Amino acid sequence: MSITRCITELLSLQFSKTFCTLQPEKRPYGMLEETRRNIGISLTRLFSRTKREKPVQFSTAFSTARTALVIVPENQNHRTIALSTLTLLQNKFQGNRMTIVTNDSFRDLNNAFTRSTIVPVKKEQLNFFFLPKRSIFERILTQRFDVLVDLNFSLVPTSAYFCRNVNANLKVGFAQEHADAYYNFQFNSAPNRNPKSRYEQLFRTLSMF
Repeated sequence: MSITRCITELLSLQFSKTFCTLQPEKRPYGMLEETRRNIGISLTRLFSRTKREKPVQFSTAFSTARTALVIVPENQNHRTIALSTLTLLQNKFQGNRMTIVTNDSFRDLNNAFTRSTIVPVKKEQLNFFFLPKRSIFERILTQRFDVLVDLNFSLVPTSAYFCRNVNANLKVGFAQEHADAYYNFQFNSAPNRNPKSRYEQLFRTLSMF
């Protein structure tokens, strides 16, 4: 199947799915934008390739990790709540050994996380399906990390792209549909718990390994 035909079929499928399942007042984005985002996530599963990794020793995977890539939540409310967990992660990966990928509009990181490398993702650095343009993020994509932590509770195009393409032994994210394609360590927390508790529980769980 050609890429053009594949994208066309995805567009039709995702448009129908978005239209049927989301009521207008519940859509976080416009209907067309939501469809483009869903297609972007689907494309990462079809065309992005995860690098073949060595078997992971999960019992010590986090405690022995020396470098990390952390993806900040896209949701504005969750970003602020996740700051305390980001601080704990920065303390764990001291010495500028943590890279933080964040939405360009999130300015609260600049002063508090001077010991980490902050990589802002701007709107103009994304393609039509809200996926990062590889040429701009080549440094991250060619670098090797011991652990990747995605702090989004549900998949978004940016995190889906990096999770599929970044070279990391341990990839951590919240359990959800299609999570197997992105993470080899899934954290299953009750969706009805508040975000702060979920982040705290995630870090406590990782600290056990």
